[in-house]
This record gives sequence, C-alpha cells and structure tokens, in this order.
Amino acid sequence: MEMISKPFLLASLLPLLTWLLSRLLSASHRKNNAGGQGRRSIPSPPALPVVGHLHLLKKPLHHSLAALAKRYGGDDAGAGLLLLKFGSKPVVLVTSPAVAGECFTAHDVALADRPGLASRRLLTEDCPAIAMCNYGPLWRQLRRLATVHALCAHRLAATAAVRDAGARAMAASLWRRAAGAGVAAVPVPVKAAAYEFVVDVIMDVVAGEHMTEEQVRRFKEMTEAAFAAAGAANRHDFLPALRLLDFGRTAKRLAAIAKARHRFGQSLIDDYRRRHPRFASELETPRTVIGDLLRQQQEGSREPLDDVVIRSVCLSLLQAGTDTSSSTVEWAMALLLSNLGVLKKATTEIHSVVGTSQLMNESDLARLPYLRCIILETLRLKPLTPNHVPHEASRDCVIAGHTVARGAMVLVDVYSMQRDPTMWEDPEKFMPERFMDADEVDGDGGRFMMPFGLGRRKCPGEGLALRTVGMALGVMLQCFEWSCVGEEVDLSEGSGLTMPMAVPLVALCQPRAEMETLLRSL
Repeated sequence: MEMISKPFLLASLLPLLTWLLSRLLSASHRKNNAGGQGRRSIPSPPALPVVGHLHLLKKPLHHSLAALAKRYGGDDAGAGLLLLKFGSKPVVLVTSPAVAGECFTAHDVALADRPGLASRRLLTEDCPAIAMCNYGPLWRQLRRLATVHALCAHRLAATAAVRDAGARAMAASLWRRAAGAGVAAVPVPVKAAAYEFVVDVIMDVVAGEHMTEEQVRRFKEMTEAAFAAAGAANRHDFLPALRLLDFGRTAKRLAAIAKARHRFGQSLIDDYRRRHPRFASELETPRTVIGDLLRQQQEGSREPLDDVVIRSVCLSLLQAGTDTSSSTVEWAMALLLSNLGVLKKATTEIHSVVGTSQLMNESDLARLPYLRCIILETLRLKPLTPNHVPHEASRDCVIAGHTVARGAMVLVDVYSMQRDPTMWEDPEKFMPERFMDADEVDGDGGRFMMPFGLGRRKCPGEGLALRTVGMALGVMLQCFEWSCVGEEVDLSEGSGLTMPMAVPLVALCQPRAEMETLLRSL
C-alpha cells in the first residue's frame, strides 16, 4: 500500500478537527449565553457540523439573512437578535431598531472592533482602511486626519467649488456624448457617468489632479474586487480547510488586490512629491489632503506620520466615497425612471429654483428640499451597505437581555429595518414625500434610518456623500431628459459589501432643449 502523503492526511483530518473545535466553541457559547439570572437564549436555526449555517446563505446576502431572521427569529418581536454560525464563528444578526440603538449607544465601545478575518488582513494589512481598521490608536488617527483635512464642515465648504467644477465637466461630457452620437437620445451607463464625476472631485481634494481614463478603469476594478472580497460571508474566512488549500486561488487574488492598493496609494504620494519637490506652503499651492499631510510629515508632527498613514487616508477617502456615491446615484435614477411622477416633480423643482440659464451649484442644494428627500428615500430603500461593515464584540455584553460573547461577529440588518411596515407607510414604495417633514429625517417620531451607521464607527463621509450625490443627480436632471431603454427598469439587487444593481442601469439621455445654449457653452 502506498504511503498517504502528509498534505492529504492533513486535508482529511482538518474538517474533523474543525468540527470538534466548532462543537467545543458552540458548547462554550451556549454556556455563556445562558449564564446570568433571567438571560434568554438567542434564537438560532439548526446548524451543520463544520460549516454551521453557511449552507443557508444565498446571494444576495442581505436577502438571505432577512429570510433567516423572519423564519427563525421567533415570535418575540422585541428580541431583535438571531444567532448564526459561519463555520465556528458566532454571528449575531441585529434585526430590531431598538436593539441596534442599544448596540451603538450602551455597547458602542464593546462593539467598535472589526472581525479579524483572513481576507481583511490580506487586503489591508499593509495599507489599512478606516472602515476596516481595528478600533484603537491607528483607527483614531486615520479617522481624525480624514475628518480634519477632507470631511469636516469647514473643509467641505472650502471644496464646494471643486464639486461645482466637476458637475460642469460631467454635464459637458454627457452633452458631447449626445451631440457626437447624432441621435435624439443616447444610451448612457448611469453609474459609469456618476463614477467619473465622483472620482474626479475626490481626487481633486486628495491630490489636486484627475486620473486618466486608464487609471479610473484600473482603480474601479480594484475597488469593486476589494468590496466583493470584503463581504461578511466569504467562506474562506470561516472554513480553515478552504483557506489552507486555497480553493479558487482566493488568497492569491486577495494578495494581488492588496499589492495593487499599495502601488496605487504610494503612486499618489510619489507623484505629488515629483510635482511639488519643495513641499510648497499652503499659500503657493492649493490645499490638498496629500499636500497637508506631507507638510506635517516634513515639519515633524507629534504623532508618527509615515507614508503608510498618508496612503491609508487617501485610499480610504477614494475607495469608500466613489463606489457608494456612484451606486446611490444609479439607484436614485433607476427609482426615478420607475416613478415618472417623482422624476417630473424633481425636475420642476430644480428648474423653478435654479432656472435654465445657469448650471446648478452646490449652494443650491439647500433650496431643493424635494431633491434631498429623493436621496434620503433612495438611501432608505437601497442603503449603501445593507448589513453594514461587520462589528466584533471585544468583550462579553448583555444586549436586549441576551449575552453576546466576546469574539462574536455582529451584523445589522439595516435593509429590513428601513422597510419595517410597523414604522413606514407602504415601506416597499418609493415615496420621497415621506421625508418632507424635517422632524422625521433623523429618526424622530418613530422612524428609523441608519444608512451611514451609528455610534463611533459611523461613516465620517456622510456630509461629502450627500453633497456629491446631490450635485450629480441634480445636474443630470436639470440638463437632460432620461428615459428607459426597455419597457421598465430591472431593480434587482446584486451581491457585495455595497449593494450594486444586479443589472447595471443604462438609460437614454437627451439634452433638454431649454438647456442647449448653456450646454454648448460648457
């Protein structure tokens, strides 16, 4: 008999060892979960050895999780928790607005960490992202630098002209595309048009220059691949055998994405150094994130400010802001094309407030309440991240009367909460008018919205996102007529950390007759 090779023996025994470890962890978790007087067990579906509940997860993940919560969450609507196992990893799904509020107020610090998943380490170890970084000094430094130099109210006001210029460039690009086609209406991939606008305005703030078309294409592919790999149910993160044998060459693919992120981030810094070899003062060059941080680095700030920190801040701003904002514009346009009455009302508001002789500016957003309601309603129906970036409990805590053990991953079912029929009238209907009452926009009056998260891990880019989406969508509606390519828009949702459209939106774009004089002058 031929001798069994060590790799084969290891691969054969690993599932058994994983199952035994899973049983031990499960027993320990049940013991902790039942500890304490009056503590209740978190509802949980039947699990399989080794894989836990991974076999129950289908794409898109947020639909699958919502269906599990509805089926196994129990009759106690106040519980708001469901316990799952991704391999041996306990995962607590939060399904109630009240419980979500408790998580990110009373237990905000305990749940501020991120799971130590293998995919996250491979992707960001050499260049950590703010959203994925563990809670601690580095995260605080990265978030503070991004806020001070790009995302605070003062910097947003100072960079409004950048977004105005970007909107003019986008309108001119769409006009040239329509004029060059020589037809009444030209098909336009909406997300691609919005993405070009968003990446240009953020790059202008970060580095003071725009990407080439080839750079935009590579950056977009890199970002989408990173988001696809950073989802909450990557099986390689939870099944050691898959990770060890690298089925599907996942580890190599993640390592390649990590190298691409490193090269791109460092190239931004190196290019800036070549363009400004003496690190000119603020008075000599326009302020940019890289310029500010390199000046601090040269002057010797109190805290370490090496190239790793600088490129991490820059990549966080670019990658977090581009895909989510352009996807929101795409979803908003898709919903408008499916609700032509809302589209007409929004266009009428813009033309009555801004007119047709001048292009909309960011300062006009404050006078366009219905446009703002459209964006909020889009974020309600199609949140940026339907389950948010996963949290992890850094210590045992009692949530809604249940013990959540240290090390458990916590997911928040934002998608279902923002469609809760007990809180929203006709929750599946696209109805921006529901936000015309300003008291209900932030959740007052029993409404619940958290598309940007809650607590200390809330997305710091909310202000930038609302301005960017508002400008892109407003200028698109002001200058062009939009219509469906087919009979109706496919509103199916795709898979990923962010929620893309399953079928990217291509819409017919035609310059408005009353805007042609202005468009020709851009």
